[in-house]
Amino acid sequence: MYRTLDPLLAARPGARWITVGDGRYGTDAHYLGAHGAAALATDISDTMLKRARDEGFIRDFRQENAEHLSFADGAFDFGLCKEAYHHFPRPMLALYELLRVARQGVVLIEPDETPILMRPRQVLKMWIKDALLRLGLGRRFGDRSTEIIDCGVNWYEEVGNFGYSISRREMERVALGLNLPHVAFLGINDAYVRGVEDEPATEDSALFRRIREEIAILDRQCRRGFSRSRPKLLVTMIFKEALDPALRAALLAAGYAVRDLPRNPYLGGPSPRPDEDARKSE
Repeated sequence: MYRTLDPLLAARPGARWITVGDGRYGTDAHYLGAHGAAALATDISDTMLKRARDEGFIRDFRQENAEHLSFADGAFDFGLCKEAYHHFPRPMLALYELLRVARQGVVLIEPDETPILMRPRQVLKMWIKDALLRLGLGRRFGDRSTEIIDCGVNWYEEVGNFGYSISRREMERVALGLNLPHVAFLGINDAYVRGVEDEPATEDSALFRRIREEIAILDRQCRRGFSRSRPKLLVTMIFKEALDPALRAALLAAGYAVRDLPRNPYLGGPSPRPDEDARKSE
């Protein structure tokens, strides 16, 4: 997951980052710092962050509420939220706060619920169900929905919070509402096997090899299309400034879909120049 940040880190060496929801030893800030960035780890609990700093794993941290960050507008170049957004009780507030304190852009790495077409067999079932309902023969159907679009599932965690996954269109609308110029998306897969937390990521590890095999299976399923075409995770980059050609090229080379957004005609400001390569990446 962290390697998806590499094109941005290479294009913006020395940039100042803030991470939110980074309470598990500041691992997000650690990766950023190891790749030339100046990163500040934050979380609503500072217990593990104190230990991470004392052990030299991260340079600095702050105890912060992601919904109400204490920093000035544009205090950082970039903001990062990795696998924490879906835990937040009001995640959109946290995203707007990140966009407020980040001058150049924000990155989210979160579960993906971008709507996709269901598998052919399920689509056929819904068409038949719709026909029966129209003929008045659907009295036995407890659920009268005939949707053929898979928008994900509702899920809750044991601590009581709802799991807020993200979608491409939802993130695009956030940028459009703020009259921002670009978004970039990359879908990736991940897998979990119990016990992997305490296992070294080496080829000698049977658990590590199993993780890689399961990710390869998910990648193949995504290439088949329909309901298997949605990756487990969506990397979203929301840019507040126009992309330079070098960064755009690096993102495209890494597999990102770069979208130039229309500007609000009632607020003024220049529109980004359409890029042929970006359109082809769609």
